Amino acid sequence: MTLTKTSFTGAFWLGLLKVVIKAFSFLKIVIVARILSPTDLGLFGIVLLPYGLVEVMTESGINQALVQTQKDVRSYLSSAWVAFFFRGILIGGLLYLSAPLISRFYGRDLNLAIRLISLTPVLKGLANPAVVLFLKNLNFKKEFAYQSLASIVESLATIIFVLVLRNMLALPLGVVVGGLAALVFSFVFAPLQLIKVSFNKIKELYHYGKWVTIGTFMSFINDQGDDFFVSKFLGAYPLGLYQTAYKISNLPTTQGAGLIYSIIFPIFSSIQTDKVRLRRGLLKSLAITFVLSLTFAAGVYLFAPFFVRLFLGEIWLAMIPALNVLLLFGITRPLISAGSAVFDAVGQPKTVASINLIRLSLMVILLYPLTKLWGIVGTSWAVVIAQISVYPWFVIKLKKALSVTTNLRAS
Repeated sequence: MTLTKTSFTGAFWLGLLKVVIKAFSFLKIVIVARILSPTDLGLFGIVLLPYGLVEVMTESGINQALVQTQKDVRSYLSSAWVAFFFRGILIGGLLYLSAPLISRFYGRDLNLAIRLISLTPVLKGLANPAVVLFLKNLNFKKEFAYQSLASIVESLATIIFVLVLRNMLALPLGVVVGGLAALVFSFVFAPLQLIKVSFNKIKELYHYGKWVTIGTFMSFINDQGDDFFVSKFLGAYPLGLYQTAYKISNLPTTQGAGLIYSIIFPIFSSIQTDKVRLRRGLLKSLAITFVLSLTFAAGVYLFAPFFVRLFLGEIWLAMIPALNVLLLFGITRPLISAGSAVFDAVGQPKTVASINLIRLSLMVILLYPLTKLWGIVGTSWAVVIAQISVYPWFVIKLKKALSVTTNLRAS
């Protein structure tokens, strides 16, 4: 199969995956927003922040290493499973024990919600690691089936819990059910492949993954640092508005960034020594995704007020100005996502970490003054300006990465 045909096949199945996930996510947002208040959603956002923080701080980068390696990945699966399991236990334990401290920090009783969420990483750590072979082998159809079913179960479970309980605890319960679904489906769609555990193999995987860990942490702080700031500086109600605006802007635009990476990272990894095909694939992916992102962003900008009023209600219209700014964030994402896939594919995850560090530094500088001036609209501008500012340096490093690939091939 040619690179172009593989790319279009991947785009179809992973694009369909995003459509399915976002359709059910939108249904969930509509029902949740009609029953719960912005403050409830803000409190749930606060609950998710420590979970996400601990998760990225312990990110191993093993999944990326399994996709990127040119060796027989099956011999690594048992070792990876052991690493995933202990990581899940570590994350769950830290969340459970830290619940009182987090509650005290925010002046809210979040103990039960946080301890419910702490079950999710344990369930994910038990999942069959062989599901990574779907992307490794470019089997996008199976990846679609696995991911979509787990996401649908989570959305439907959340909706049912919200309709029955009608309080914020329905949201963490839905997340836990989603983690359980992912665990079950991982064994349904992929045969378990057990080979003797090797600590040398774990060490080898972590060696590649260490920069993925740092890069993922920096990316998380970039993506969630604004939420941390809003949660403490402005409170739960503005956070609920801001996060909902971010999610709605994600529906057509920034979620495409994850789609881009999921498609082209395994493809680029398979041709990591071929500079001509890498460059051609990068340019094609950028051209297509930029046009799509711009089109989707324009549609949301024009019709968001009507649909927000129709589906969510008048109380949510206050988030529209922030949503409009965040659409710019989505338009600027394709280069970052496609470029990150190139860096990871050629074994340079350190570059992604460096870029994220620069972007984070700029955002930290801008967050306080802009948020103080314009509230969550200022927060949105801080996020957008920080991302656009790293573009020139990012392009320079991307050209250099492709040049390094040429030199490696020549040697």
